Amino acid sequence: MCAQLLIIEDDETVAEFLVDNLREDGHAVTIATSVTEAVAALRRGTAEIALIDVTLPDGSGLDVVRMIRGGEAGSPDVGVIMVSGRATDQDRVRAFERGVDDYMVKPFNYPELLLRTAALEARIRGRVGSVLTVGPLTIDLAARSITNDGALLHLPAKEFELLAALARDPRKVHMKEDLMERIWGYRNAGTRTLDSHASRLRRRLLTVSEGPWVINNWSVGYSLRTVIQ
Repeated sequence: MCAQLLIIEDDETVAEFLVDNLREDGHAVTIATSVTEAVAALRRGTAEIALIDVTLPDGSGLDVVRMIRGGEAGSPDVGVIMVSGRATDQDRVRAFERGVDDYMVKPFNYPELLLRTAALEARIRGRVGSVLTVGPLTIDLAARSITNDGALLHLPAKEFELLAALARDPRKVHMKEDLMERIWGYRNAGTRTLDSHASRLRRRLLTVSEGPWVINNWSVGYSLRTVIQ
């Protein structure tokens, strides 16, 4: 499961290039073109890695980094790669002092950006732990495997990603738009696809286990409920 990426970039050409190519390479991608949009997207809590330009129309990308690390804009554990046209040692040092994980200079090499993103994703997954347990299910994110009381359970790719997203915080009601953004990379494209996947996942889990159950909460989002709460 590739990381959920947030591209914070006001250059339309660069942003479109990154979105098109990163989605083609399997990432769910959201775009923000300003500090204000970036903070709003980060507070929705779906981004795992942010690619941030320094110069934005309403402020500096370094301010976004400061807010991330200070807990003012989503999780302070979001991975940050600064992608900037500024190439001096002073610029790099200032960025790392603010808390970026990596720094790339424009014009960048896309394959290198992809490798650096993958390396940061691996470090993040290692920090937060790659195994989730909910009810009798053990979900290994790195191996993309699920066991039900030790027996291997096979799920289609999107159902695996949906279950993993819900299992990260089972009691939370995960908004449908946020799940669409995390798993499919689109926020405002309707939720029929999500609803059909959730329905199939619910039936599949009920067939093999007494829990967890996929719960549709007032038609606004999904959560997991286990036998033992």
